[in-house]
Amino acid sequence: MFKMLIRLKVLENKVAEFEHLVSTLVANIHANEPDPKFYEVRRVVGGPPRTYVYFIEFRDQKANDAYANAAYHRDAAPAIMACLDGDPVYETLEPFY
Repeated sequence: MFKMLIRLKVLENKVAEFEHLVSTLVANIHANEPDPKFYEVRRVVGGPPRTYVYFIEFRDQKANDAYANAAYHRDAAPAIMACLDGDPVYETLEPFY
């Protein structure tokens, strides 16, 4: 399985736009991708303001690549990235049990 956590911070004046874009992206993923095992985005509570975490799990790297190359993802990514305050932090995860 391909599992990833992405932590990012959003510009103060871009929160509503970011949340709309990501909500649309996640809806497209759930409607169009046969292989996401898990794809959720959450706000961090009690931590740095305007911080979000993506939890992503795909069957394998091939399924992740198909998602990354999907037209709806390629179209949304630049607008989402324009909302960020700094670079996202990517972490690959592995199960231990």
